[in-house]
Amino acid sequence: MALEFVSRAEWGAKAPRQVTKRDPSTLSGVALHWFGKPSAASSHDGCAALLRSVQAAHMAPGGLGTVSGASDIAYNHAVCPHGVAYTLRGFGVQTGANGTSRANREYAAVVYMGGEKDGTPVTDEARPVIAEVIRLWQKKGAGPLVKPHGFFTGSTCPGPDLRKWLELTPHPWVLDQHRTLQVAVEDETPDWLMDFVHWRLAEDADPKRRPKQVPKRVPESAWETAAQVDRIANLMGPQDTFLDWAEWRRQSAKKSERPRSAPATIPQSWWEALKRLEKIFKGVKTATKPATARPKPPVAVDTRPVTPQSTLLAKPRATRKTIERYLLSRRHGGYSDDEVKKILGTYMETCRAAGLDPLLVVSQMVLETGNLMSHWSQPPRRNPAGIGVTGQPGAGKSFTNWDKAVRAHVGRLLAYALPAGEGTEAQRKLIEEALKVRPLPADRRGRSPTLEGLAGSWATDEKYADKICGIANEIRQRA
Repeated sequence: MALEFVSRAEWGAKAPRQVTKRDPSTLSGVALHWFGKPSAASSHDGCAALLRSVQAAHMAPGGLGTVSGASDIAYNHAVCPHGVAYTLRGFGVQTGANGTSRANREYAAVVYMGGEKDGTPVTDEARPVIAEVIRLWQKKGAGPLVKPHGFFTGSTCPGPDLRKWLELTPHPWVLDQHRTLQVAVEDETPDWLMDFVHWRLAEDADPKRRPKQVPKRVPESAWETAAQVDRIANLMGPQDTFLDWAEWRRQSAKKSERPRSAPATIPQSWWEALKRLEKIFKGVKTATKPATARPKPPVAVDTRPVTPQSTLLAKPRATRKTIERYLLSRRHGGYSDDEVKKILGTYMETCRAAGLDPLLVVSQMVLETGNLMSHWSQPPRRNPAGIGVTGQPGAGKSFTNWDKAVRAHVGRLLAYALPAGEGTEAQRKLIEEALKVRPLPADRRGRSPTLEGLAGSWATDEKYADKICGIANEIRQRA
């Protein structure tokens, strides 16, 4: 069926505060939601107004569990009971609806505009449209998995009727000519399976790192394995979902403030881990009643989206806590959580003294090292930004400790931002120290006052600045 979407302008959407791009080809699939609350519009004339009210709720202070409100309505697309599809965030944009940061990176979000109070099954007009929206995501490169929102959070979303629909075989969104993917028996558990799972989960499905031995068309059983492994890892902790829950338990444990990312049923391992933390940090007990102290006001940061035109020399665009939560929510190689916190602390202090925005510097480090997963970032090399790494065997700089590594990175980036001879005495000394590690051609001094200048200079990748922006804006969603 040829499907036409009601555009954002047509349903009266507000402009998003920021947009995090996400290539559909990096997704595992689609997550299916319902509104739960509110209920469906009584007639189709009210569907646009319903979307506007949901967007307003998501973007208001406290929306989607954020302090200042979400950047936009959470979902990518919506389908109303009358069989009409709507563009919300749309294709190629990361969702904010799936409950965890990884689920948001791994799945698009499609919502049925009905709720638990309606008491009626999903309409016959809506079902084929939902199926077609899922097919369109898959045509744009998303993987074959379609999961209920509750798969990630333990909730009942998207309700019993849609859950039964998702379990139908063959799947309603699979066209007849694609009903089966023939896989030889001996290939059901192939040698490349764990390479594929590792790439999906540990390397964030980076197209450049896709294992060569993984076939172009991956069987659904392999996608399912990756999804189940991801789910198990999230239940084990310490992942971001666990940290959100533990923080909530220790601060107030108020039902109204329960983190959206926490599963409906808390695993026993989480309770045991929390008890152990209380023993480690003696005197800090889990809250048994609402705290009476007022929370401290959030640290003021620049809330405008990071773009290639964002300046390197700027006040922090994210707090240390926000950046820390992002770094710890992802795998970070052989470094412990405490070591990652210490590395970040060194970055925050060094960037403050240099006048650089630590969000941009750390985002570059995340890009260059895969969040401290790369070979060059591990001891004894500790190279945070590909300094001297040319691809030739053994080419690259190593550092005896992270203090020296961070100073070399920050000083070198400062040299890109400031022309020779400019800056404060402290900035000039830091640049001099960094360029002793690896000299910088004169034509690159002061070439990059903004992120845009790093593309084609720090790295040959013309999309280098865009990639740093994507990471920086994703980090800020952890606020």
